[in-house]
Amino acid sequence: MIDQYLLRYFLAVAETGTFSRAAVRVSVTQPTLSAGIAKLERELGARLFDRTRQGVALTPAGSRFLVRARRIAAEYEHALVELGEVTDPTLLRIGVLGTIPSALVERLLAAHRALGSGEALEMIDGSERDIAERLERGRLDLAWTVIRPHQARFAPEELARERYMMVLPADHPLAGEEAVMAEQLARDRMALRRHCEALPEINRFFVARGVRPRFVLKTTSDERVLAVVRSGAGVGMMPECFAGPGLAMVPVRDFDLERSLGLLHASEAHIAQALSSPFVALVREHYQAA
Repeated sequence: MIDQYLLRYFLAVAETGTFSRAAVRVSVTQPTLSAGIAKLERELGARLFDRTRQGVALTPAGSRFLVRARRIAAEYEHALVELGEVTDPTLLRIGVLGTIPSALVERLLAAHRALGSGEALEMIDGSERDIAERLERGRLDLAWTVIRPHQARFAPEELARERYMMVLPADHPLAGEEAVMAEQLARDRMALRRHCEALPEINRFFVARGVRPRFVLKTTSDERVLAVVRSGAGVGMMPECFAGPGLAMVPVRDFDLERSLGLLHASEAHIAQALSSPFVALVREHYQAA
């Protein structure tokens, strides 16, 4: 019998293409992950990966095992879902995109608690990719996240569209402008949001205009970015929902990228669950009032 954690290690390596990224995904050290893969190969009596300078590649045996491993993992996730449904029928498991402001989540949770509805929430915070994978595997009932065109199978419900804007200190010389050009920010130090869904597009935009920012911060914390900007130590690119005291949100000329936010549902049954959920009603009301 193969331990479940070995399957997780194997799938992480197969899907990320490197041991280092796989170790980050499953939250272990790289030596621990390597030892786990070696143990799995011994148990199966076959080499699963070929190591190269560029990363790793599945061997023929590894490719065959990948099909089985995904099937086993899916069945395991489905079993967990069924057990969860039996033990707590009021539970709503909702994935929340990490780049939705914490202050907004806090406000809606407080309002939900005040309702006294009896609805139990299990919130999973994560990246766009992580949330989509959990939804696919049945680990979530629905997700409050970015909506993409290829996600039709999750019955997407768009709630809002918002622009990516330059966030500046309130006393920045450009804070009062209707729009700024990328070149005007060449002397400012940037706070880089490494987890941003739009990071590739933002990078291409600035590079195309000959602007190579100097960084004051590289982080996966939006709160840290906002703190740096409010202090006057740097500027950043963020969705406009992060507007707040001490900040100025200014559009960047010719950068028209928006993100679509809304709900994704794991199945038709979960669409009905969302319709009756007090917390989801609060999420909808927030965007309708905005």
